[in-house]
Amino acid sequence: MQEELVLKIGQMICAGFPSPFFDDQARRMVEKYRVGNFVLFARNFNNTEQTCNLCNDLSENVHKITGYAPLIAVDQEGGAVSRIYDGGALIPGAMAISASHTDKTYDIGRNTGKILKAMGINTDFAPVLDININPQNPIIGTRSFGDTSEVVEKYGLQMFHGLQKEGIITGVKHYPGHGNVNADSHLGIPINTVSREVLKKTEWMPFERAFEEGAEALMTSHVKYKYVDNEYPSTLSYKIMTELLRKEHGFKGVAITDCMEMGAIADAYGIGEGTVRAIEAGCDILTFSHTFSAVEEAVLSIYQALETGRITPNRIEESYMRIIQLKERHGLVHYTSVDAKEADNLIHNKFTQQINSSVAFDSITLLKDCGGIDAIAHGMPRFFAPLSLALTGAEDEKKEKLSFSKLAAEVFGGQGIDIPLNKCDNATENAINGVYDVAVIGLYNARFRTGQIDVLRKLEASGKTLIVLLLGAPYDMSLIKRADAIIAAYEYTPLSVHALIEAISKKQFNGIYPLKMNK
Repeated sequence: MQEELVLKIGQMICAGFPSPFFDDQARRMVEKYRVGNFVLFARNFNNTEQTCNLCNDLSENVHKITGYAPLIAVDQEGGAVSRIYDGGALIPGAMAISASHTDKTYDIGRNTGKILKAMGINTDFAPVLDININPQNPIIGTRSFGDTSEVVEKYGLQMFHGLQKEGIITGVKHYPGHGNVNADSHLGIPINTVSREVLKKTEWMPFERAFEEGAEALMTSHVKYKYVDNEYPSTLSYKIMTELLRKEHGFKGVAITDCMEMGAIADAYGIGEGTVRAIEAGCDILTFSHTFSAVEEAVLSIYQALETGRITPNRIEESYMRIIQLKERHGLVHYTSVDAKEADNLIHNKFTQQINSSVAFDSITLLKDCGGIDAIAHGMPRFFAPLSLALTGAEDEKKEKLSFSKLAAEVFGGQGIDIPLNKCDNATENAINGVYDVAVIGLYNARFRTGQIDVLRKLEASGKTLIVLLLGAPYDMSLIKRADAIIAAYEYTPLSVHALIEAISKKQFNGIYPLKMNK
């Protein structure tokens, strides 16, 4: 393969790697296959100085070999899907923002953009513009601003413009929508069965608005749209990635795939065949979040497709030019280093942290209260909640688990019990049957983790005063048969837990329920 073509194909790859430093896997991908872009996850972050050093090393090495600095991307959506948890970098998630009815969304986007830029990260796979129409959606949920196009556009575009103002490349996602399905594309192919006429009036609208307002990049969904292309999921669909995206929606930017190692692609088509089909469909950058072997299989499959004529050099050139034009607009023709001190100052800026905290506080929503809130302060409470574990493939497993139950017990007294997600074990059973008069249970997307429902049913039957806290999506409200109070927190992060405890302590709940179809 000619070196010029190898370099162009390398620009079409965005890869992940396992270490918090420029490791052997990253080096081999750059040196052997000229990989031109990288995506970072929680496993790549230890602290600000280390992250800045990592980004400097990535930029320097990629620039030296390819002639262009890389896109260094991250999924810093806020809430549960955050890769950086330090200080002001951790922002409220989408649904928490809309519940707060804040006028600070643009500022949150700008502050996030400043922090990412200072760390050397130039691309954010955010905001999520999916409309979470289906309450049984296991992968989007509170990552969405709401269940109507109006709410998603209002807050999503403010976040988009804030990030954009600071020079961040925003990969709006997941085109053309991942909200109205009941399956997780990390595991298989979700199928959307809505007509084109309805899609035009709902799920496609936020993306069209973003394109009109200057979106330079997007991330695809691996969803199959039955009435647009009943054969292929979006990422592999020419009807969607070219005819709909380019011709109907007029998008001229860079189309980046969601991870090609997800089950919807890798299991259904294989890495190699999926890669070739994605390029045939019209995708520009293919993302491989985890393994060297996936990148190698993808690149070799592109080489083979070129040799057989299945993909033409002109098709590679088309994507290459979009990518290079994007990089040139953002100064990625040159290598520039970043200063860890500047990044650290931005992360620990008190005003930025205060904005995030105030929006989180204003998001906490009281859905019902028949004296349950007062009972926490005046009774003998016992708190039940699972630890904050990664529940979907979109989330990173955090190094330190968060225990709402223990933190709440420290503030309000009583006892905190960490309950299992998937079953009611003997220790939890004994705690339920113990001596206390107020039960507080935190549900964490319990509609998908039925062990929590077992605990809820036992507490409902206990006759004790019962307060239910929704630490994940508020759709869990439909599971509740009896409660003296119900509070929605929308997410399970240090930011939201602190806000929830403060709201209960002050008996002040400023959030307004942001959903239309689940009341």
